[in-house]
Amino acid sequence: MSEKTSPDTVPGLGFKDKEKALDTLKNLEGRDPDYQKLAIKGLIGRAKRTLTLTKAEDKLQNIKDALEVFEDWLKNFEKLNLGKENRPYLPLPSVQILSTLKEKYGVGDKKTDAFIAAYQSVGGDYKHLRTVSSGEGEPTWDIVRNAALKELMNIIDDESPELWGDDELPTEEHLKIILWAYSPDASKIKKNILKFEEKLGKKEDSKRKHSSDSEQSEEEKGSKRRSSSSSDEESPKKKSKK
Repeated sequence: MSEKTSPDTVPGLGFKDKEKALDTLKNLEGRDPDYQKLAIKGLIGRAKRTLTLTKAEDKLQNIKDALEVFEDWLKNFEKLNLGKENRPYLPLPSVQILSTLKEKYGVGDKKTDAFIAAYQSVGGDYKHLRTVSSGEGEPTWDIVRNAALKELMNIIDDESPELWGDDELPTEEHLKIILWAYSPDASKIKKNILKFEEKLGKKEDSKRKHSSDSEQSEEEKGSKRRSSSSSDEESPKKKSKK
C-alpha cells in the first residue's frame, strides 16, 4: 500500500509491511524534517484506517508491524527534537535579487547555480523539488540542499560570523546560505526586499543601460563607417560622369 504520488510527493512510501515501512524511512532520509514528520503521521493515519477494513490475519499483522516502525520513528523524532533542523525556503524572488551579490563576493558555483535554476523551473514552489533530480542517478534537490545547508550552518554555528554588513546587505557568509534559499534571518529579508531591489536592481539596470549604450554606440559607428564607405564608392562614379 503506497501513498498516492503527485509532483511534490516522494514516491515509494507505504505501510504494507515492516520492510515497506523501513524502505519508506530510507526514502525520506535527508528531506525536510517537517515533511518527514507530516508524511509519517499521514501514513500512520491511513494504516490505522486500513486496519479497520482488513480481515486477513497475515495482512493485519504486517500493517501492525509497519505501524510499530513508524511510531518508534515518530517518538525518536520528538525526543531528539529533529524539527529544529528544518530549513524553511526563502521565496524565489528574494533569492534571485540577492544572488546578484555573487559577483561582489566571488561566491557561488555551478551547484548553487543549478539549484537556483531548479527552483526557478518549479516556479518557486519548493515542494516540487522533492521530485526533481539533481542529475542522472543523483538525489533530488531537496536532499542536496539540506546536505549543503547542514555543512554551511555548522560553520555558521561554530564561527558566528556577522550576517549583515554596514551597507545593510548580506555578508559573504550569509550569502552562501541564501544561495540555497535559506536564511536564519528570513524575516528581515522579507521585510526589506523592496530596499534590496532598489539597491541591487539599480546596479543591474545600470549594467543593462551601459551595455545597451555600448551596443548602440557600436551600431552608430558601424552605420557611419557604412555611410562613409558608400560615399567613397560613389565618388569615382560621380567624377567619371563629370
